[in-house]
Amino acid sequence: MKNPFKRTEERSLPLAENEYPLMSSSAPAGSTVTGTGALAIADAYSCIRALVDAASSLPLHTYRRTPQGRVPVEGRGAELLRRPAPAVTTPNFVADLMLHLQLYGNAYVLKLRAGGDIEQLALAHPETVRVRLEGGERRYELTWNNRSQSATPADLIHVRGMSLDGLTGLSPVTQARVALGLSKDLTEHASKFFAGGAMPAGWMKVTDFSDDNVNRLRESIRNRRQAQEGIGVIPDGVDWVPVGMPMDDSEFLAQRQLSTREVCRISRVPPWIVGADTGGSSLTYSNTENQSLHFATYSLRPWLVLIEEALSADTDLFPGNAYCQFNLDALLRSDAKTRAEVHHLALDPVQGWLTRTEVRELEDLPPEDAATAPSVEQMIATASNGNNTPAEVGPNETQST
Repeated sequence: MKNPFKRTEERSLPLAENEYPLMSSSAPAGSTVTGTGALAIADAYSCIRALVDAASSLPLHTYRRTPQGRVPVEGRGAELLRRPAPAVTTPNFVADLMLHLQLYGNAYVLKLRAGGDIEQLALAHPETVRVRLEGGERRYELTWNNRSQSATPADLIHVRGMSLDGLTGLSPVTQARVALGLSKDLTEHASKFFAGGAMPAGWMKVTDFSDDNVNRLRESIRNRRQAQEGIGVIPDGVDWVPVGMPMDDSEFLAQRQLSTREVCRISRVPPWIVGADTGGSSLTYSNTENQSLHFATYSLRPWLVLIEEALSADTDLFPGNAYCQFNLDALLRSDAKTRAEVHHLALDPVQGWLTRTEVRELEDLPPEDAATAPSVEQMIATASNGNNTPAEVGPNETQST
């Protein structure tokens, strides 16, 4: 028998109209480290520059997906990435975009039009952009050309990092400003310490507590020390109590090293990249190569994927199945011997996947002269004799003939 008191309900989450039911994305107060202020901290600057330099040095290619695989493609998107604006190159554009992500967790790529067509790409400063939700769609309020303007996703590309509200990314500097503030404080302490202001050389015991008398006595002793090249003279009736270095200051160098490694841990940058590997471990070719792979995989690639997906999702730049992709192999380029061994396998007539022309392109070599190039029969014969080398092995097209 059906229970008359039991009824079924169909529930669904309504489409957000003007706001998300958000978690708070505010960071704890108590530090004065800002986005641009983080660049004044040596540890943060080194880590950010390592990521920015690595990203800007990678080639950015455009492709189209086909049933046979990806193929290189040209178009307006490729042209704009190659020259986003006058006097702006791809490395400039990627470096600025990556810097905005590292400091603010957001990057805003403006699509500047003339007559309806996109003529240039430019970056808006993240501090001048505000994001809101209106009618279920994002709206952007920004300052551009010294005046406030409204924009939609059709006018700009929003690249955002990890987010709590789904609208804006979290600023790595803001979220980690406690650790960055410690590094900043240690740097300021070192500056004051060596300037003589962090710890006095000693204390004077005087009987007259008049401020004028004490100040005159202090200035007199300072002048005498300077005039006598470090030989101090204390007037009669004044006792001098020297001040030694506290244990905290004697461990100052260890504190700086710990702070540097903490900043590297936050940025996921291996300490050896910024010269902070003081653990006494010797870096050989093998473990350096592994750490370079670790840096490319876990430090750099997540940011590159954010950039690739945000740019590729814009149908104005990449319609249909077109997309852009960074070439990480340019960062992980191996030594000549290893590349020769890989090319040897890639050019195998039976199991190879590259042609001689493609290998020469990878090695940045000019096209081979057809008159001097070995024939297919010669390459197969050489390979069957077991004497094939990277220069003697034929293309993989021989397998399909």
